[in-house]
Amino acid sequence: MTMRVAVIGGGMAGLSAAYTLLQVKGDVPLHVTLFEADERAGGKVKTTPFAGVPVDEGPDAFITRQPWAMELSRKLGLADEFVVPDTGKTHLWTRGRLRSLPTGLVQGVPTDAVAVAKSGILSLPGLLRAGLDLVLPAQALPDDPTVAEVIGSRFGREMVERLVEPLVGGIFAGRASHLSLAMTAPQLAQAARQQRSLLYSLLQLRKQAQPATASGPAFLSFRQGLGYLPERLFDAMKGELDVRLNTRVQAVTRLENGNYRVSCVDGSEVIVDGVIVAVPAWVAKEVVRALTPAVAAELAQIAYASVIVATLGYRPEAVPGPLQGNGFLVPRVDKRLMTACTWMSSKWEHLRRATDLVIVRCSVGRYLDERGWHISDKALVARLQRELEASMGVREWPVEVRVSRWERAFPQYDAGHRARVVRIERLLNETPGVLLAGAAYHGAGVPACVRDGEQAALKLWQHLSSKQGAETAPSR
Repeated sequence: MTMRVAVIGGGMAGLSAAYTLLQVKGDVPLHVTLFEADERAGGKVKTTPFAGVPVDEGPDAFITRQPWAMELSRKLGLADEFVVPDTGKTHLWTRGRLRSLPTGLVQGVPTDAVAVAKSGILSLPGLLRAGLDLVLPAQALPDDPTVAEVIGSRFGREMVERLVEPLVGGIFAGRASHLSLAMTAPQLAQAARQQRSLLYSLLQLRKQAQPATASGPAFLSFRQGLGYLPERLFDAMKGELDVRLNTRVQAVTRLENGNYRVSCVDGSEVIVDGVIVAVPAWVAKEVVRALTPAVAAELAQIAYASVIVATLGYRPEAVPGPLQGNGFLVPRVDKRLMTACTWMSSKWEHLRRATDLVIVRCSVGRYLDERGWHISDKALVARLQRELEASMGVREWPVEVRVSRWERAFPQYDAGHRARVVRIERLLNETPGVLLAGAAYHGAGVPACVRDGEQAALKLWQHLSSKQGAETAPSR
């Protein structure tokens, strides 16, 4: 008998889940249907032409410290196609100008006081306050403290606002006062509980990590853009995967025999033995509401940040001098519209060789800051142009423009998020064969989504195998 599975969502988690199921099934008859509401698979990992060259609209690389995206790429035969970003300085635009990030950072927290002082990122009072970490007594921490609670109590508010939040918060488009330290900076969470002084703990952690650090690039992508990965993954499943693009799932409900009905907005439906829901939490809550209202209520508590990525192409004469580095971050405390600027044609050699334009990507939006969503693309670009003039000295308007709006794109890992996920997974035990996957649960970024999809697929396969064994076992 052929078993049937539905994977809802064609982003990196859903594609990874479908691929893993097709890999582990062996000769067992298994029909996998992938539902994707968009016209394409890949989710936020998307590359489109810009000024005649492929430029990412979402993430432009994946981190190699988490190996899952790299391992998947190798399974697909893509290892020879990796490209490595040029190593260069990252800057902060704060206190009136671009300033190089200090050396010795551990997940955004500096361990070199001299480098911090030379950077000019902190004022003299801010530097003096940060130094109090060495003499302050140990402080009791809650079970799941925020980034600001830990770093602010040890190094002061200015350190959080001007240095830590742009780095840690920038990755998640979040606020240090809201983000769980354990979820967003696990090394810091570990160090915070080891010694009285956080600086001493970080220095020790850094010393221990150096001999074990593997050689090789920290980030990887492809000359065709990061969107090449989901494209090749999708292609690898052609002929085996039942794909339903432009098909939005409305609900999953349970039948009396233990199977599940997947109902779509267009009126179509399928009956399956198991379901992996790999869509954002704000979508998943509606999909599972009729099946498990308790899980839907938990999913509703996961907040999201919306972001905008404006890709701008300038004539070389418009940008003063060669850009030295990969770009800059902007602290929230400086009240700019822009949150970050990536110098794409400086960061990626293949882009630099393929076009004469200077290409930059400006990010707008973070948690509780949706100013960019209330103005037109034209007004947005005008605001960004003024900020690029002030930060980089850009002298002309861009000759190429692309604005990509990502609504509710970044899940916010607030204090208590990990406990919430535990509750969700416990509640899902009441609906065996239904699993959740994606960035909303165990971590953000392409590697984390790949792994979450793989893990969901392996758990579902274990359930299906035990179910099939029970159905085929001889009766006594």
